[in-house]
Amino acid sequence: MKTRGAIRRTLAAIMCGGALACGGGPASEAPVDEAASPDAPYHILVTNDDGIDSPGIQALAAALREVGEVTIAAPCDQQSGTSMSISLGEEFRVRDTPAGNCVEATPASAVRLAVRMLAPESGFDLVVSGINIGANVGEISHMSGTVGAAMMGAYLGIPAVAASRDSGPGEFEHATGIVARFVAELRRRGPEIGIVYSLNFPAATAAETRGIAARPMGGSYFHIDHEEVTGDPGEEVADAEGERRFSVVFVPPETVPAGSDTEAYNEGLVTITPLRFDWTDRPTVEALEGWDLDALLGESGSGG
Repeated sequence: MKTRGAIRRTLAAIMCGGALACGGGPASEAPVDEAASPDAPYHILVTNDDGIDSPGIQALAAALREVGEVTIAAPCDQQSGTSMSISLGEEFRVRDTPAGNCVEATPASAVRLAVRMLAPESGFDLVVSGINIGANVGEISHMSGTVGAAMMGAYLGIPAVAASRDSGPGEFEHATGIVARFVAELRRRGPEIGIVYSLNFPAATAAETRGIAARPMGGSYFHIDHEEVTGDPGEEVADAEGERRFSVVFVPPETVPAGSDTEAYNEGLVTITPLRFDWTDRPTVEALEGWDLDALLGESGSGG
């Protein structure tokens, strides 16, 4: 098991391009996965939920080409908030464009299609989704199309990374550099199947970034609520009879859980949160096994 100190040294090396704590010292000497030969082809599928023309995905793909061979397959248009939804019951087109494969479908469907139909003969070694414009820390991750696309990779048995950046001003290069170094480190160590590594970046330059930390999911930097849309005084609102209109509003939380990714992100840290595809709460499974579950069948009995 790695010590906290070893983990911190590795994260510092990822953030600073290999120099320990940006001070020029050696990077962490973690054991290398011998199967991950630097000479072997390493195929990376890059996707997002902001659409193929988003500057985030193009900056990310450029950085990842330093790590492996990149294929881009992303939605043709904005698909934020689609989570892991897939396009069912309809045909969807794929267009080969200068930006990459433009898929007329959800981000998760774009990943599934690319893995099944567009992958190299050896398949993809990694799915990377992003860089999303807007953070995906805490509970909001469940609704994110960026995280959902990465989760589809995990569902298909491919290690995956989701990367998101605050929507504030600034360039993507600092964030994409960290993602590329993180991917290189994953390749070296051997990523775990069924895990999505979710990286979130404040809107900060390299000099402004306060650090990088691995944290569990917790809280949210905003809550989604709704408010009714009404007309201004004197304005006619032509709604159908019995119809009401609502809009989405974002409400900042009063508090966030201590030690969570949301807390660290709000403090200006880059966060890394491992998310497991299997949502099962195993202690509750054990608790349910203590119930008289057959009694729930009622008079129909258990059939035995």
